[in-house]
Amino acid sequence: MTRYEDNINNKSTKPFHTFRKSRVKRTVEQGKVATILKCNTSDTKVAEIFAMAQPDAIWLCMEHGSLDYGQAENQINAAKIYDVDSLLRVNRGGYSNYIRGFELDCTGLIIPQIKSLADAKEIEEFTKFPPIGKRGLDGGNNDGNYTKLDMHEYLKQSNEERLVIYQIETPEVLNDIEAIAEMEGVDALFFGPGDYSLSLGVPGQMDHPDVVSARKLVADLARKNNKIAATPGGPGVAKKYIDMGYNLLNIGADVVALADYAENLVNELEKINS
Repeated sequence: MTRYEDNINNKSTKPFHTFRKSRVKRTVEQGKVATILKCNTSDTKVAEIFAMAQPDAIWLCMEHGSLDYGQAENQINAAKIYDVDSLLRVNRGGYSNYIRGFELDCTGLIIPQIKSLADAKEIEEFTKFPPIGKRGLDGGNNDGNYTKLDMHEYLKQSNEERLVIYQIETPEVLNDIEAIAEMEGVDALFFGPGDYSLSLGVPGQMDHPDVVSARKLVADLARKNNKIAATPGGPGVAKKYIDMGYNLLNIGADVVALADYAENLVNELEKINS
């Protein structure tokens, strides 16, 4: 039975007047490792193709690139058709930079470049409803089913089923990492090895001892505090990171797939044509 059929056969409620729960959370709570595919492009068709492959989530990005809120909304909607979460990396700024993604009904926000405990606490205030934070209430947007959700259920489910993912990308934030991991409004810690290695002055050296040490620390503290531990990790390194404790892995990206596909096609034809 499809979700649509299940809803229309449920006589106790009108169709779709329910809050969609996070697939990432469902997977992790079953003791499995959740997967992400990253969309560097802003194309809705790419998002839908990725969602059809059935990862647990697609990663959308407003920190880098040209993605706007209208394009993000289309990609989020494409993912929801296939019961796939969308994780939106925001561009750092004021209060509205954070809540708009949630109101478009993305399943999670990825907050880049967390600097300190004070920085993390401000994000918590922006992104969680009381009593955890101080997020303002609307309920008339996509995430509130355009006012058709019960308000108390909407507030409860938003705090529980919408993920706020804190990116750990610099050595400085490690001074506060344990206190950040203990915060109620933190749903996941995401170790970013690229920027972390850049901050150390060893860009791209993902197996540098200091990068490896930080990667392990983030996983250890996340899992100790019952938070999701996330990081990039394709098939070549996935087992190593899973053994380290990571249970949310970004396993690939559209630009990598397209670039490799195009280059391989041209190279193969050149062999025939030489």
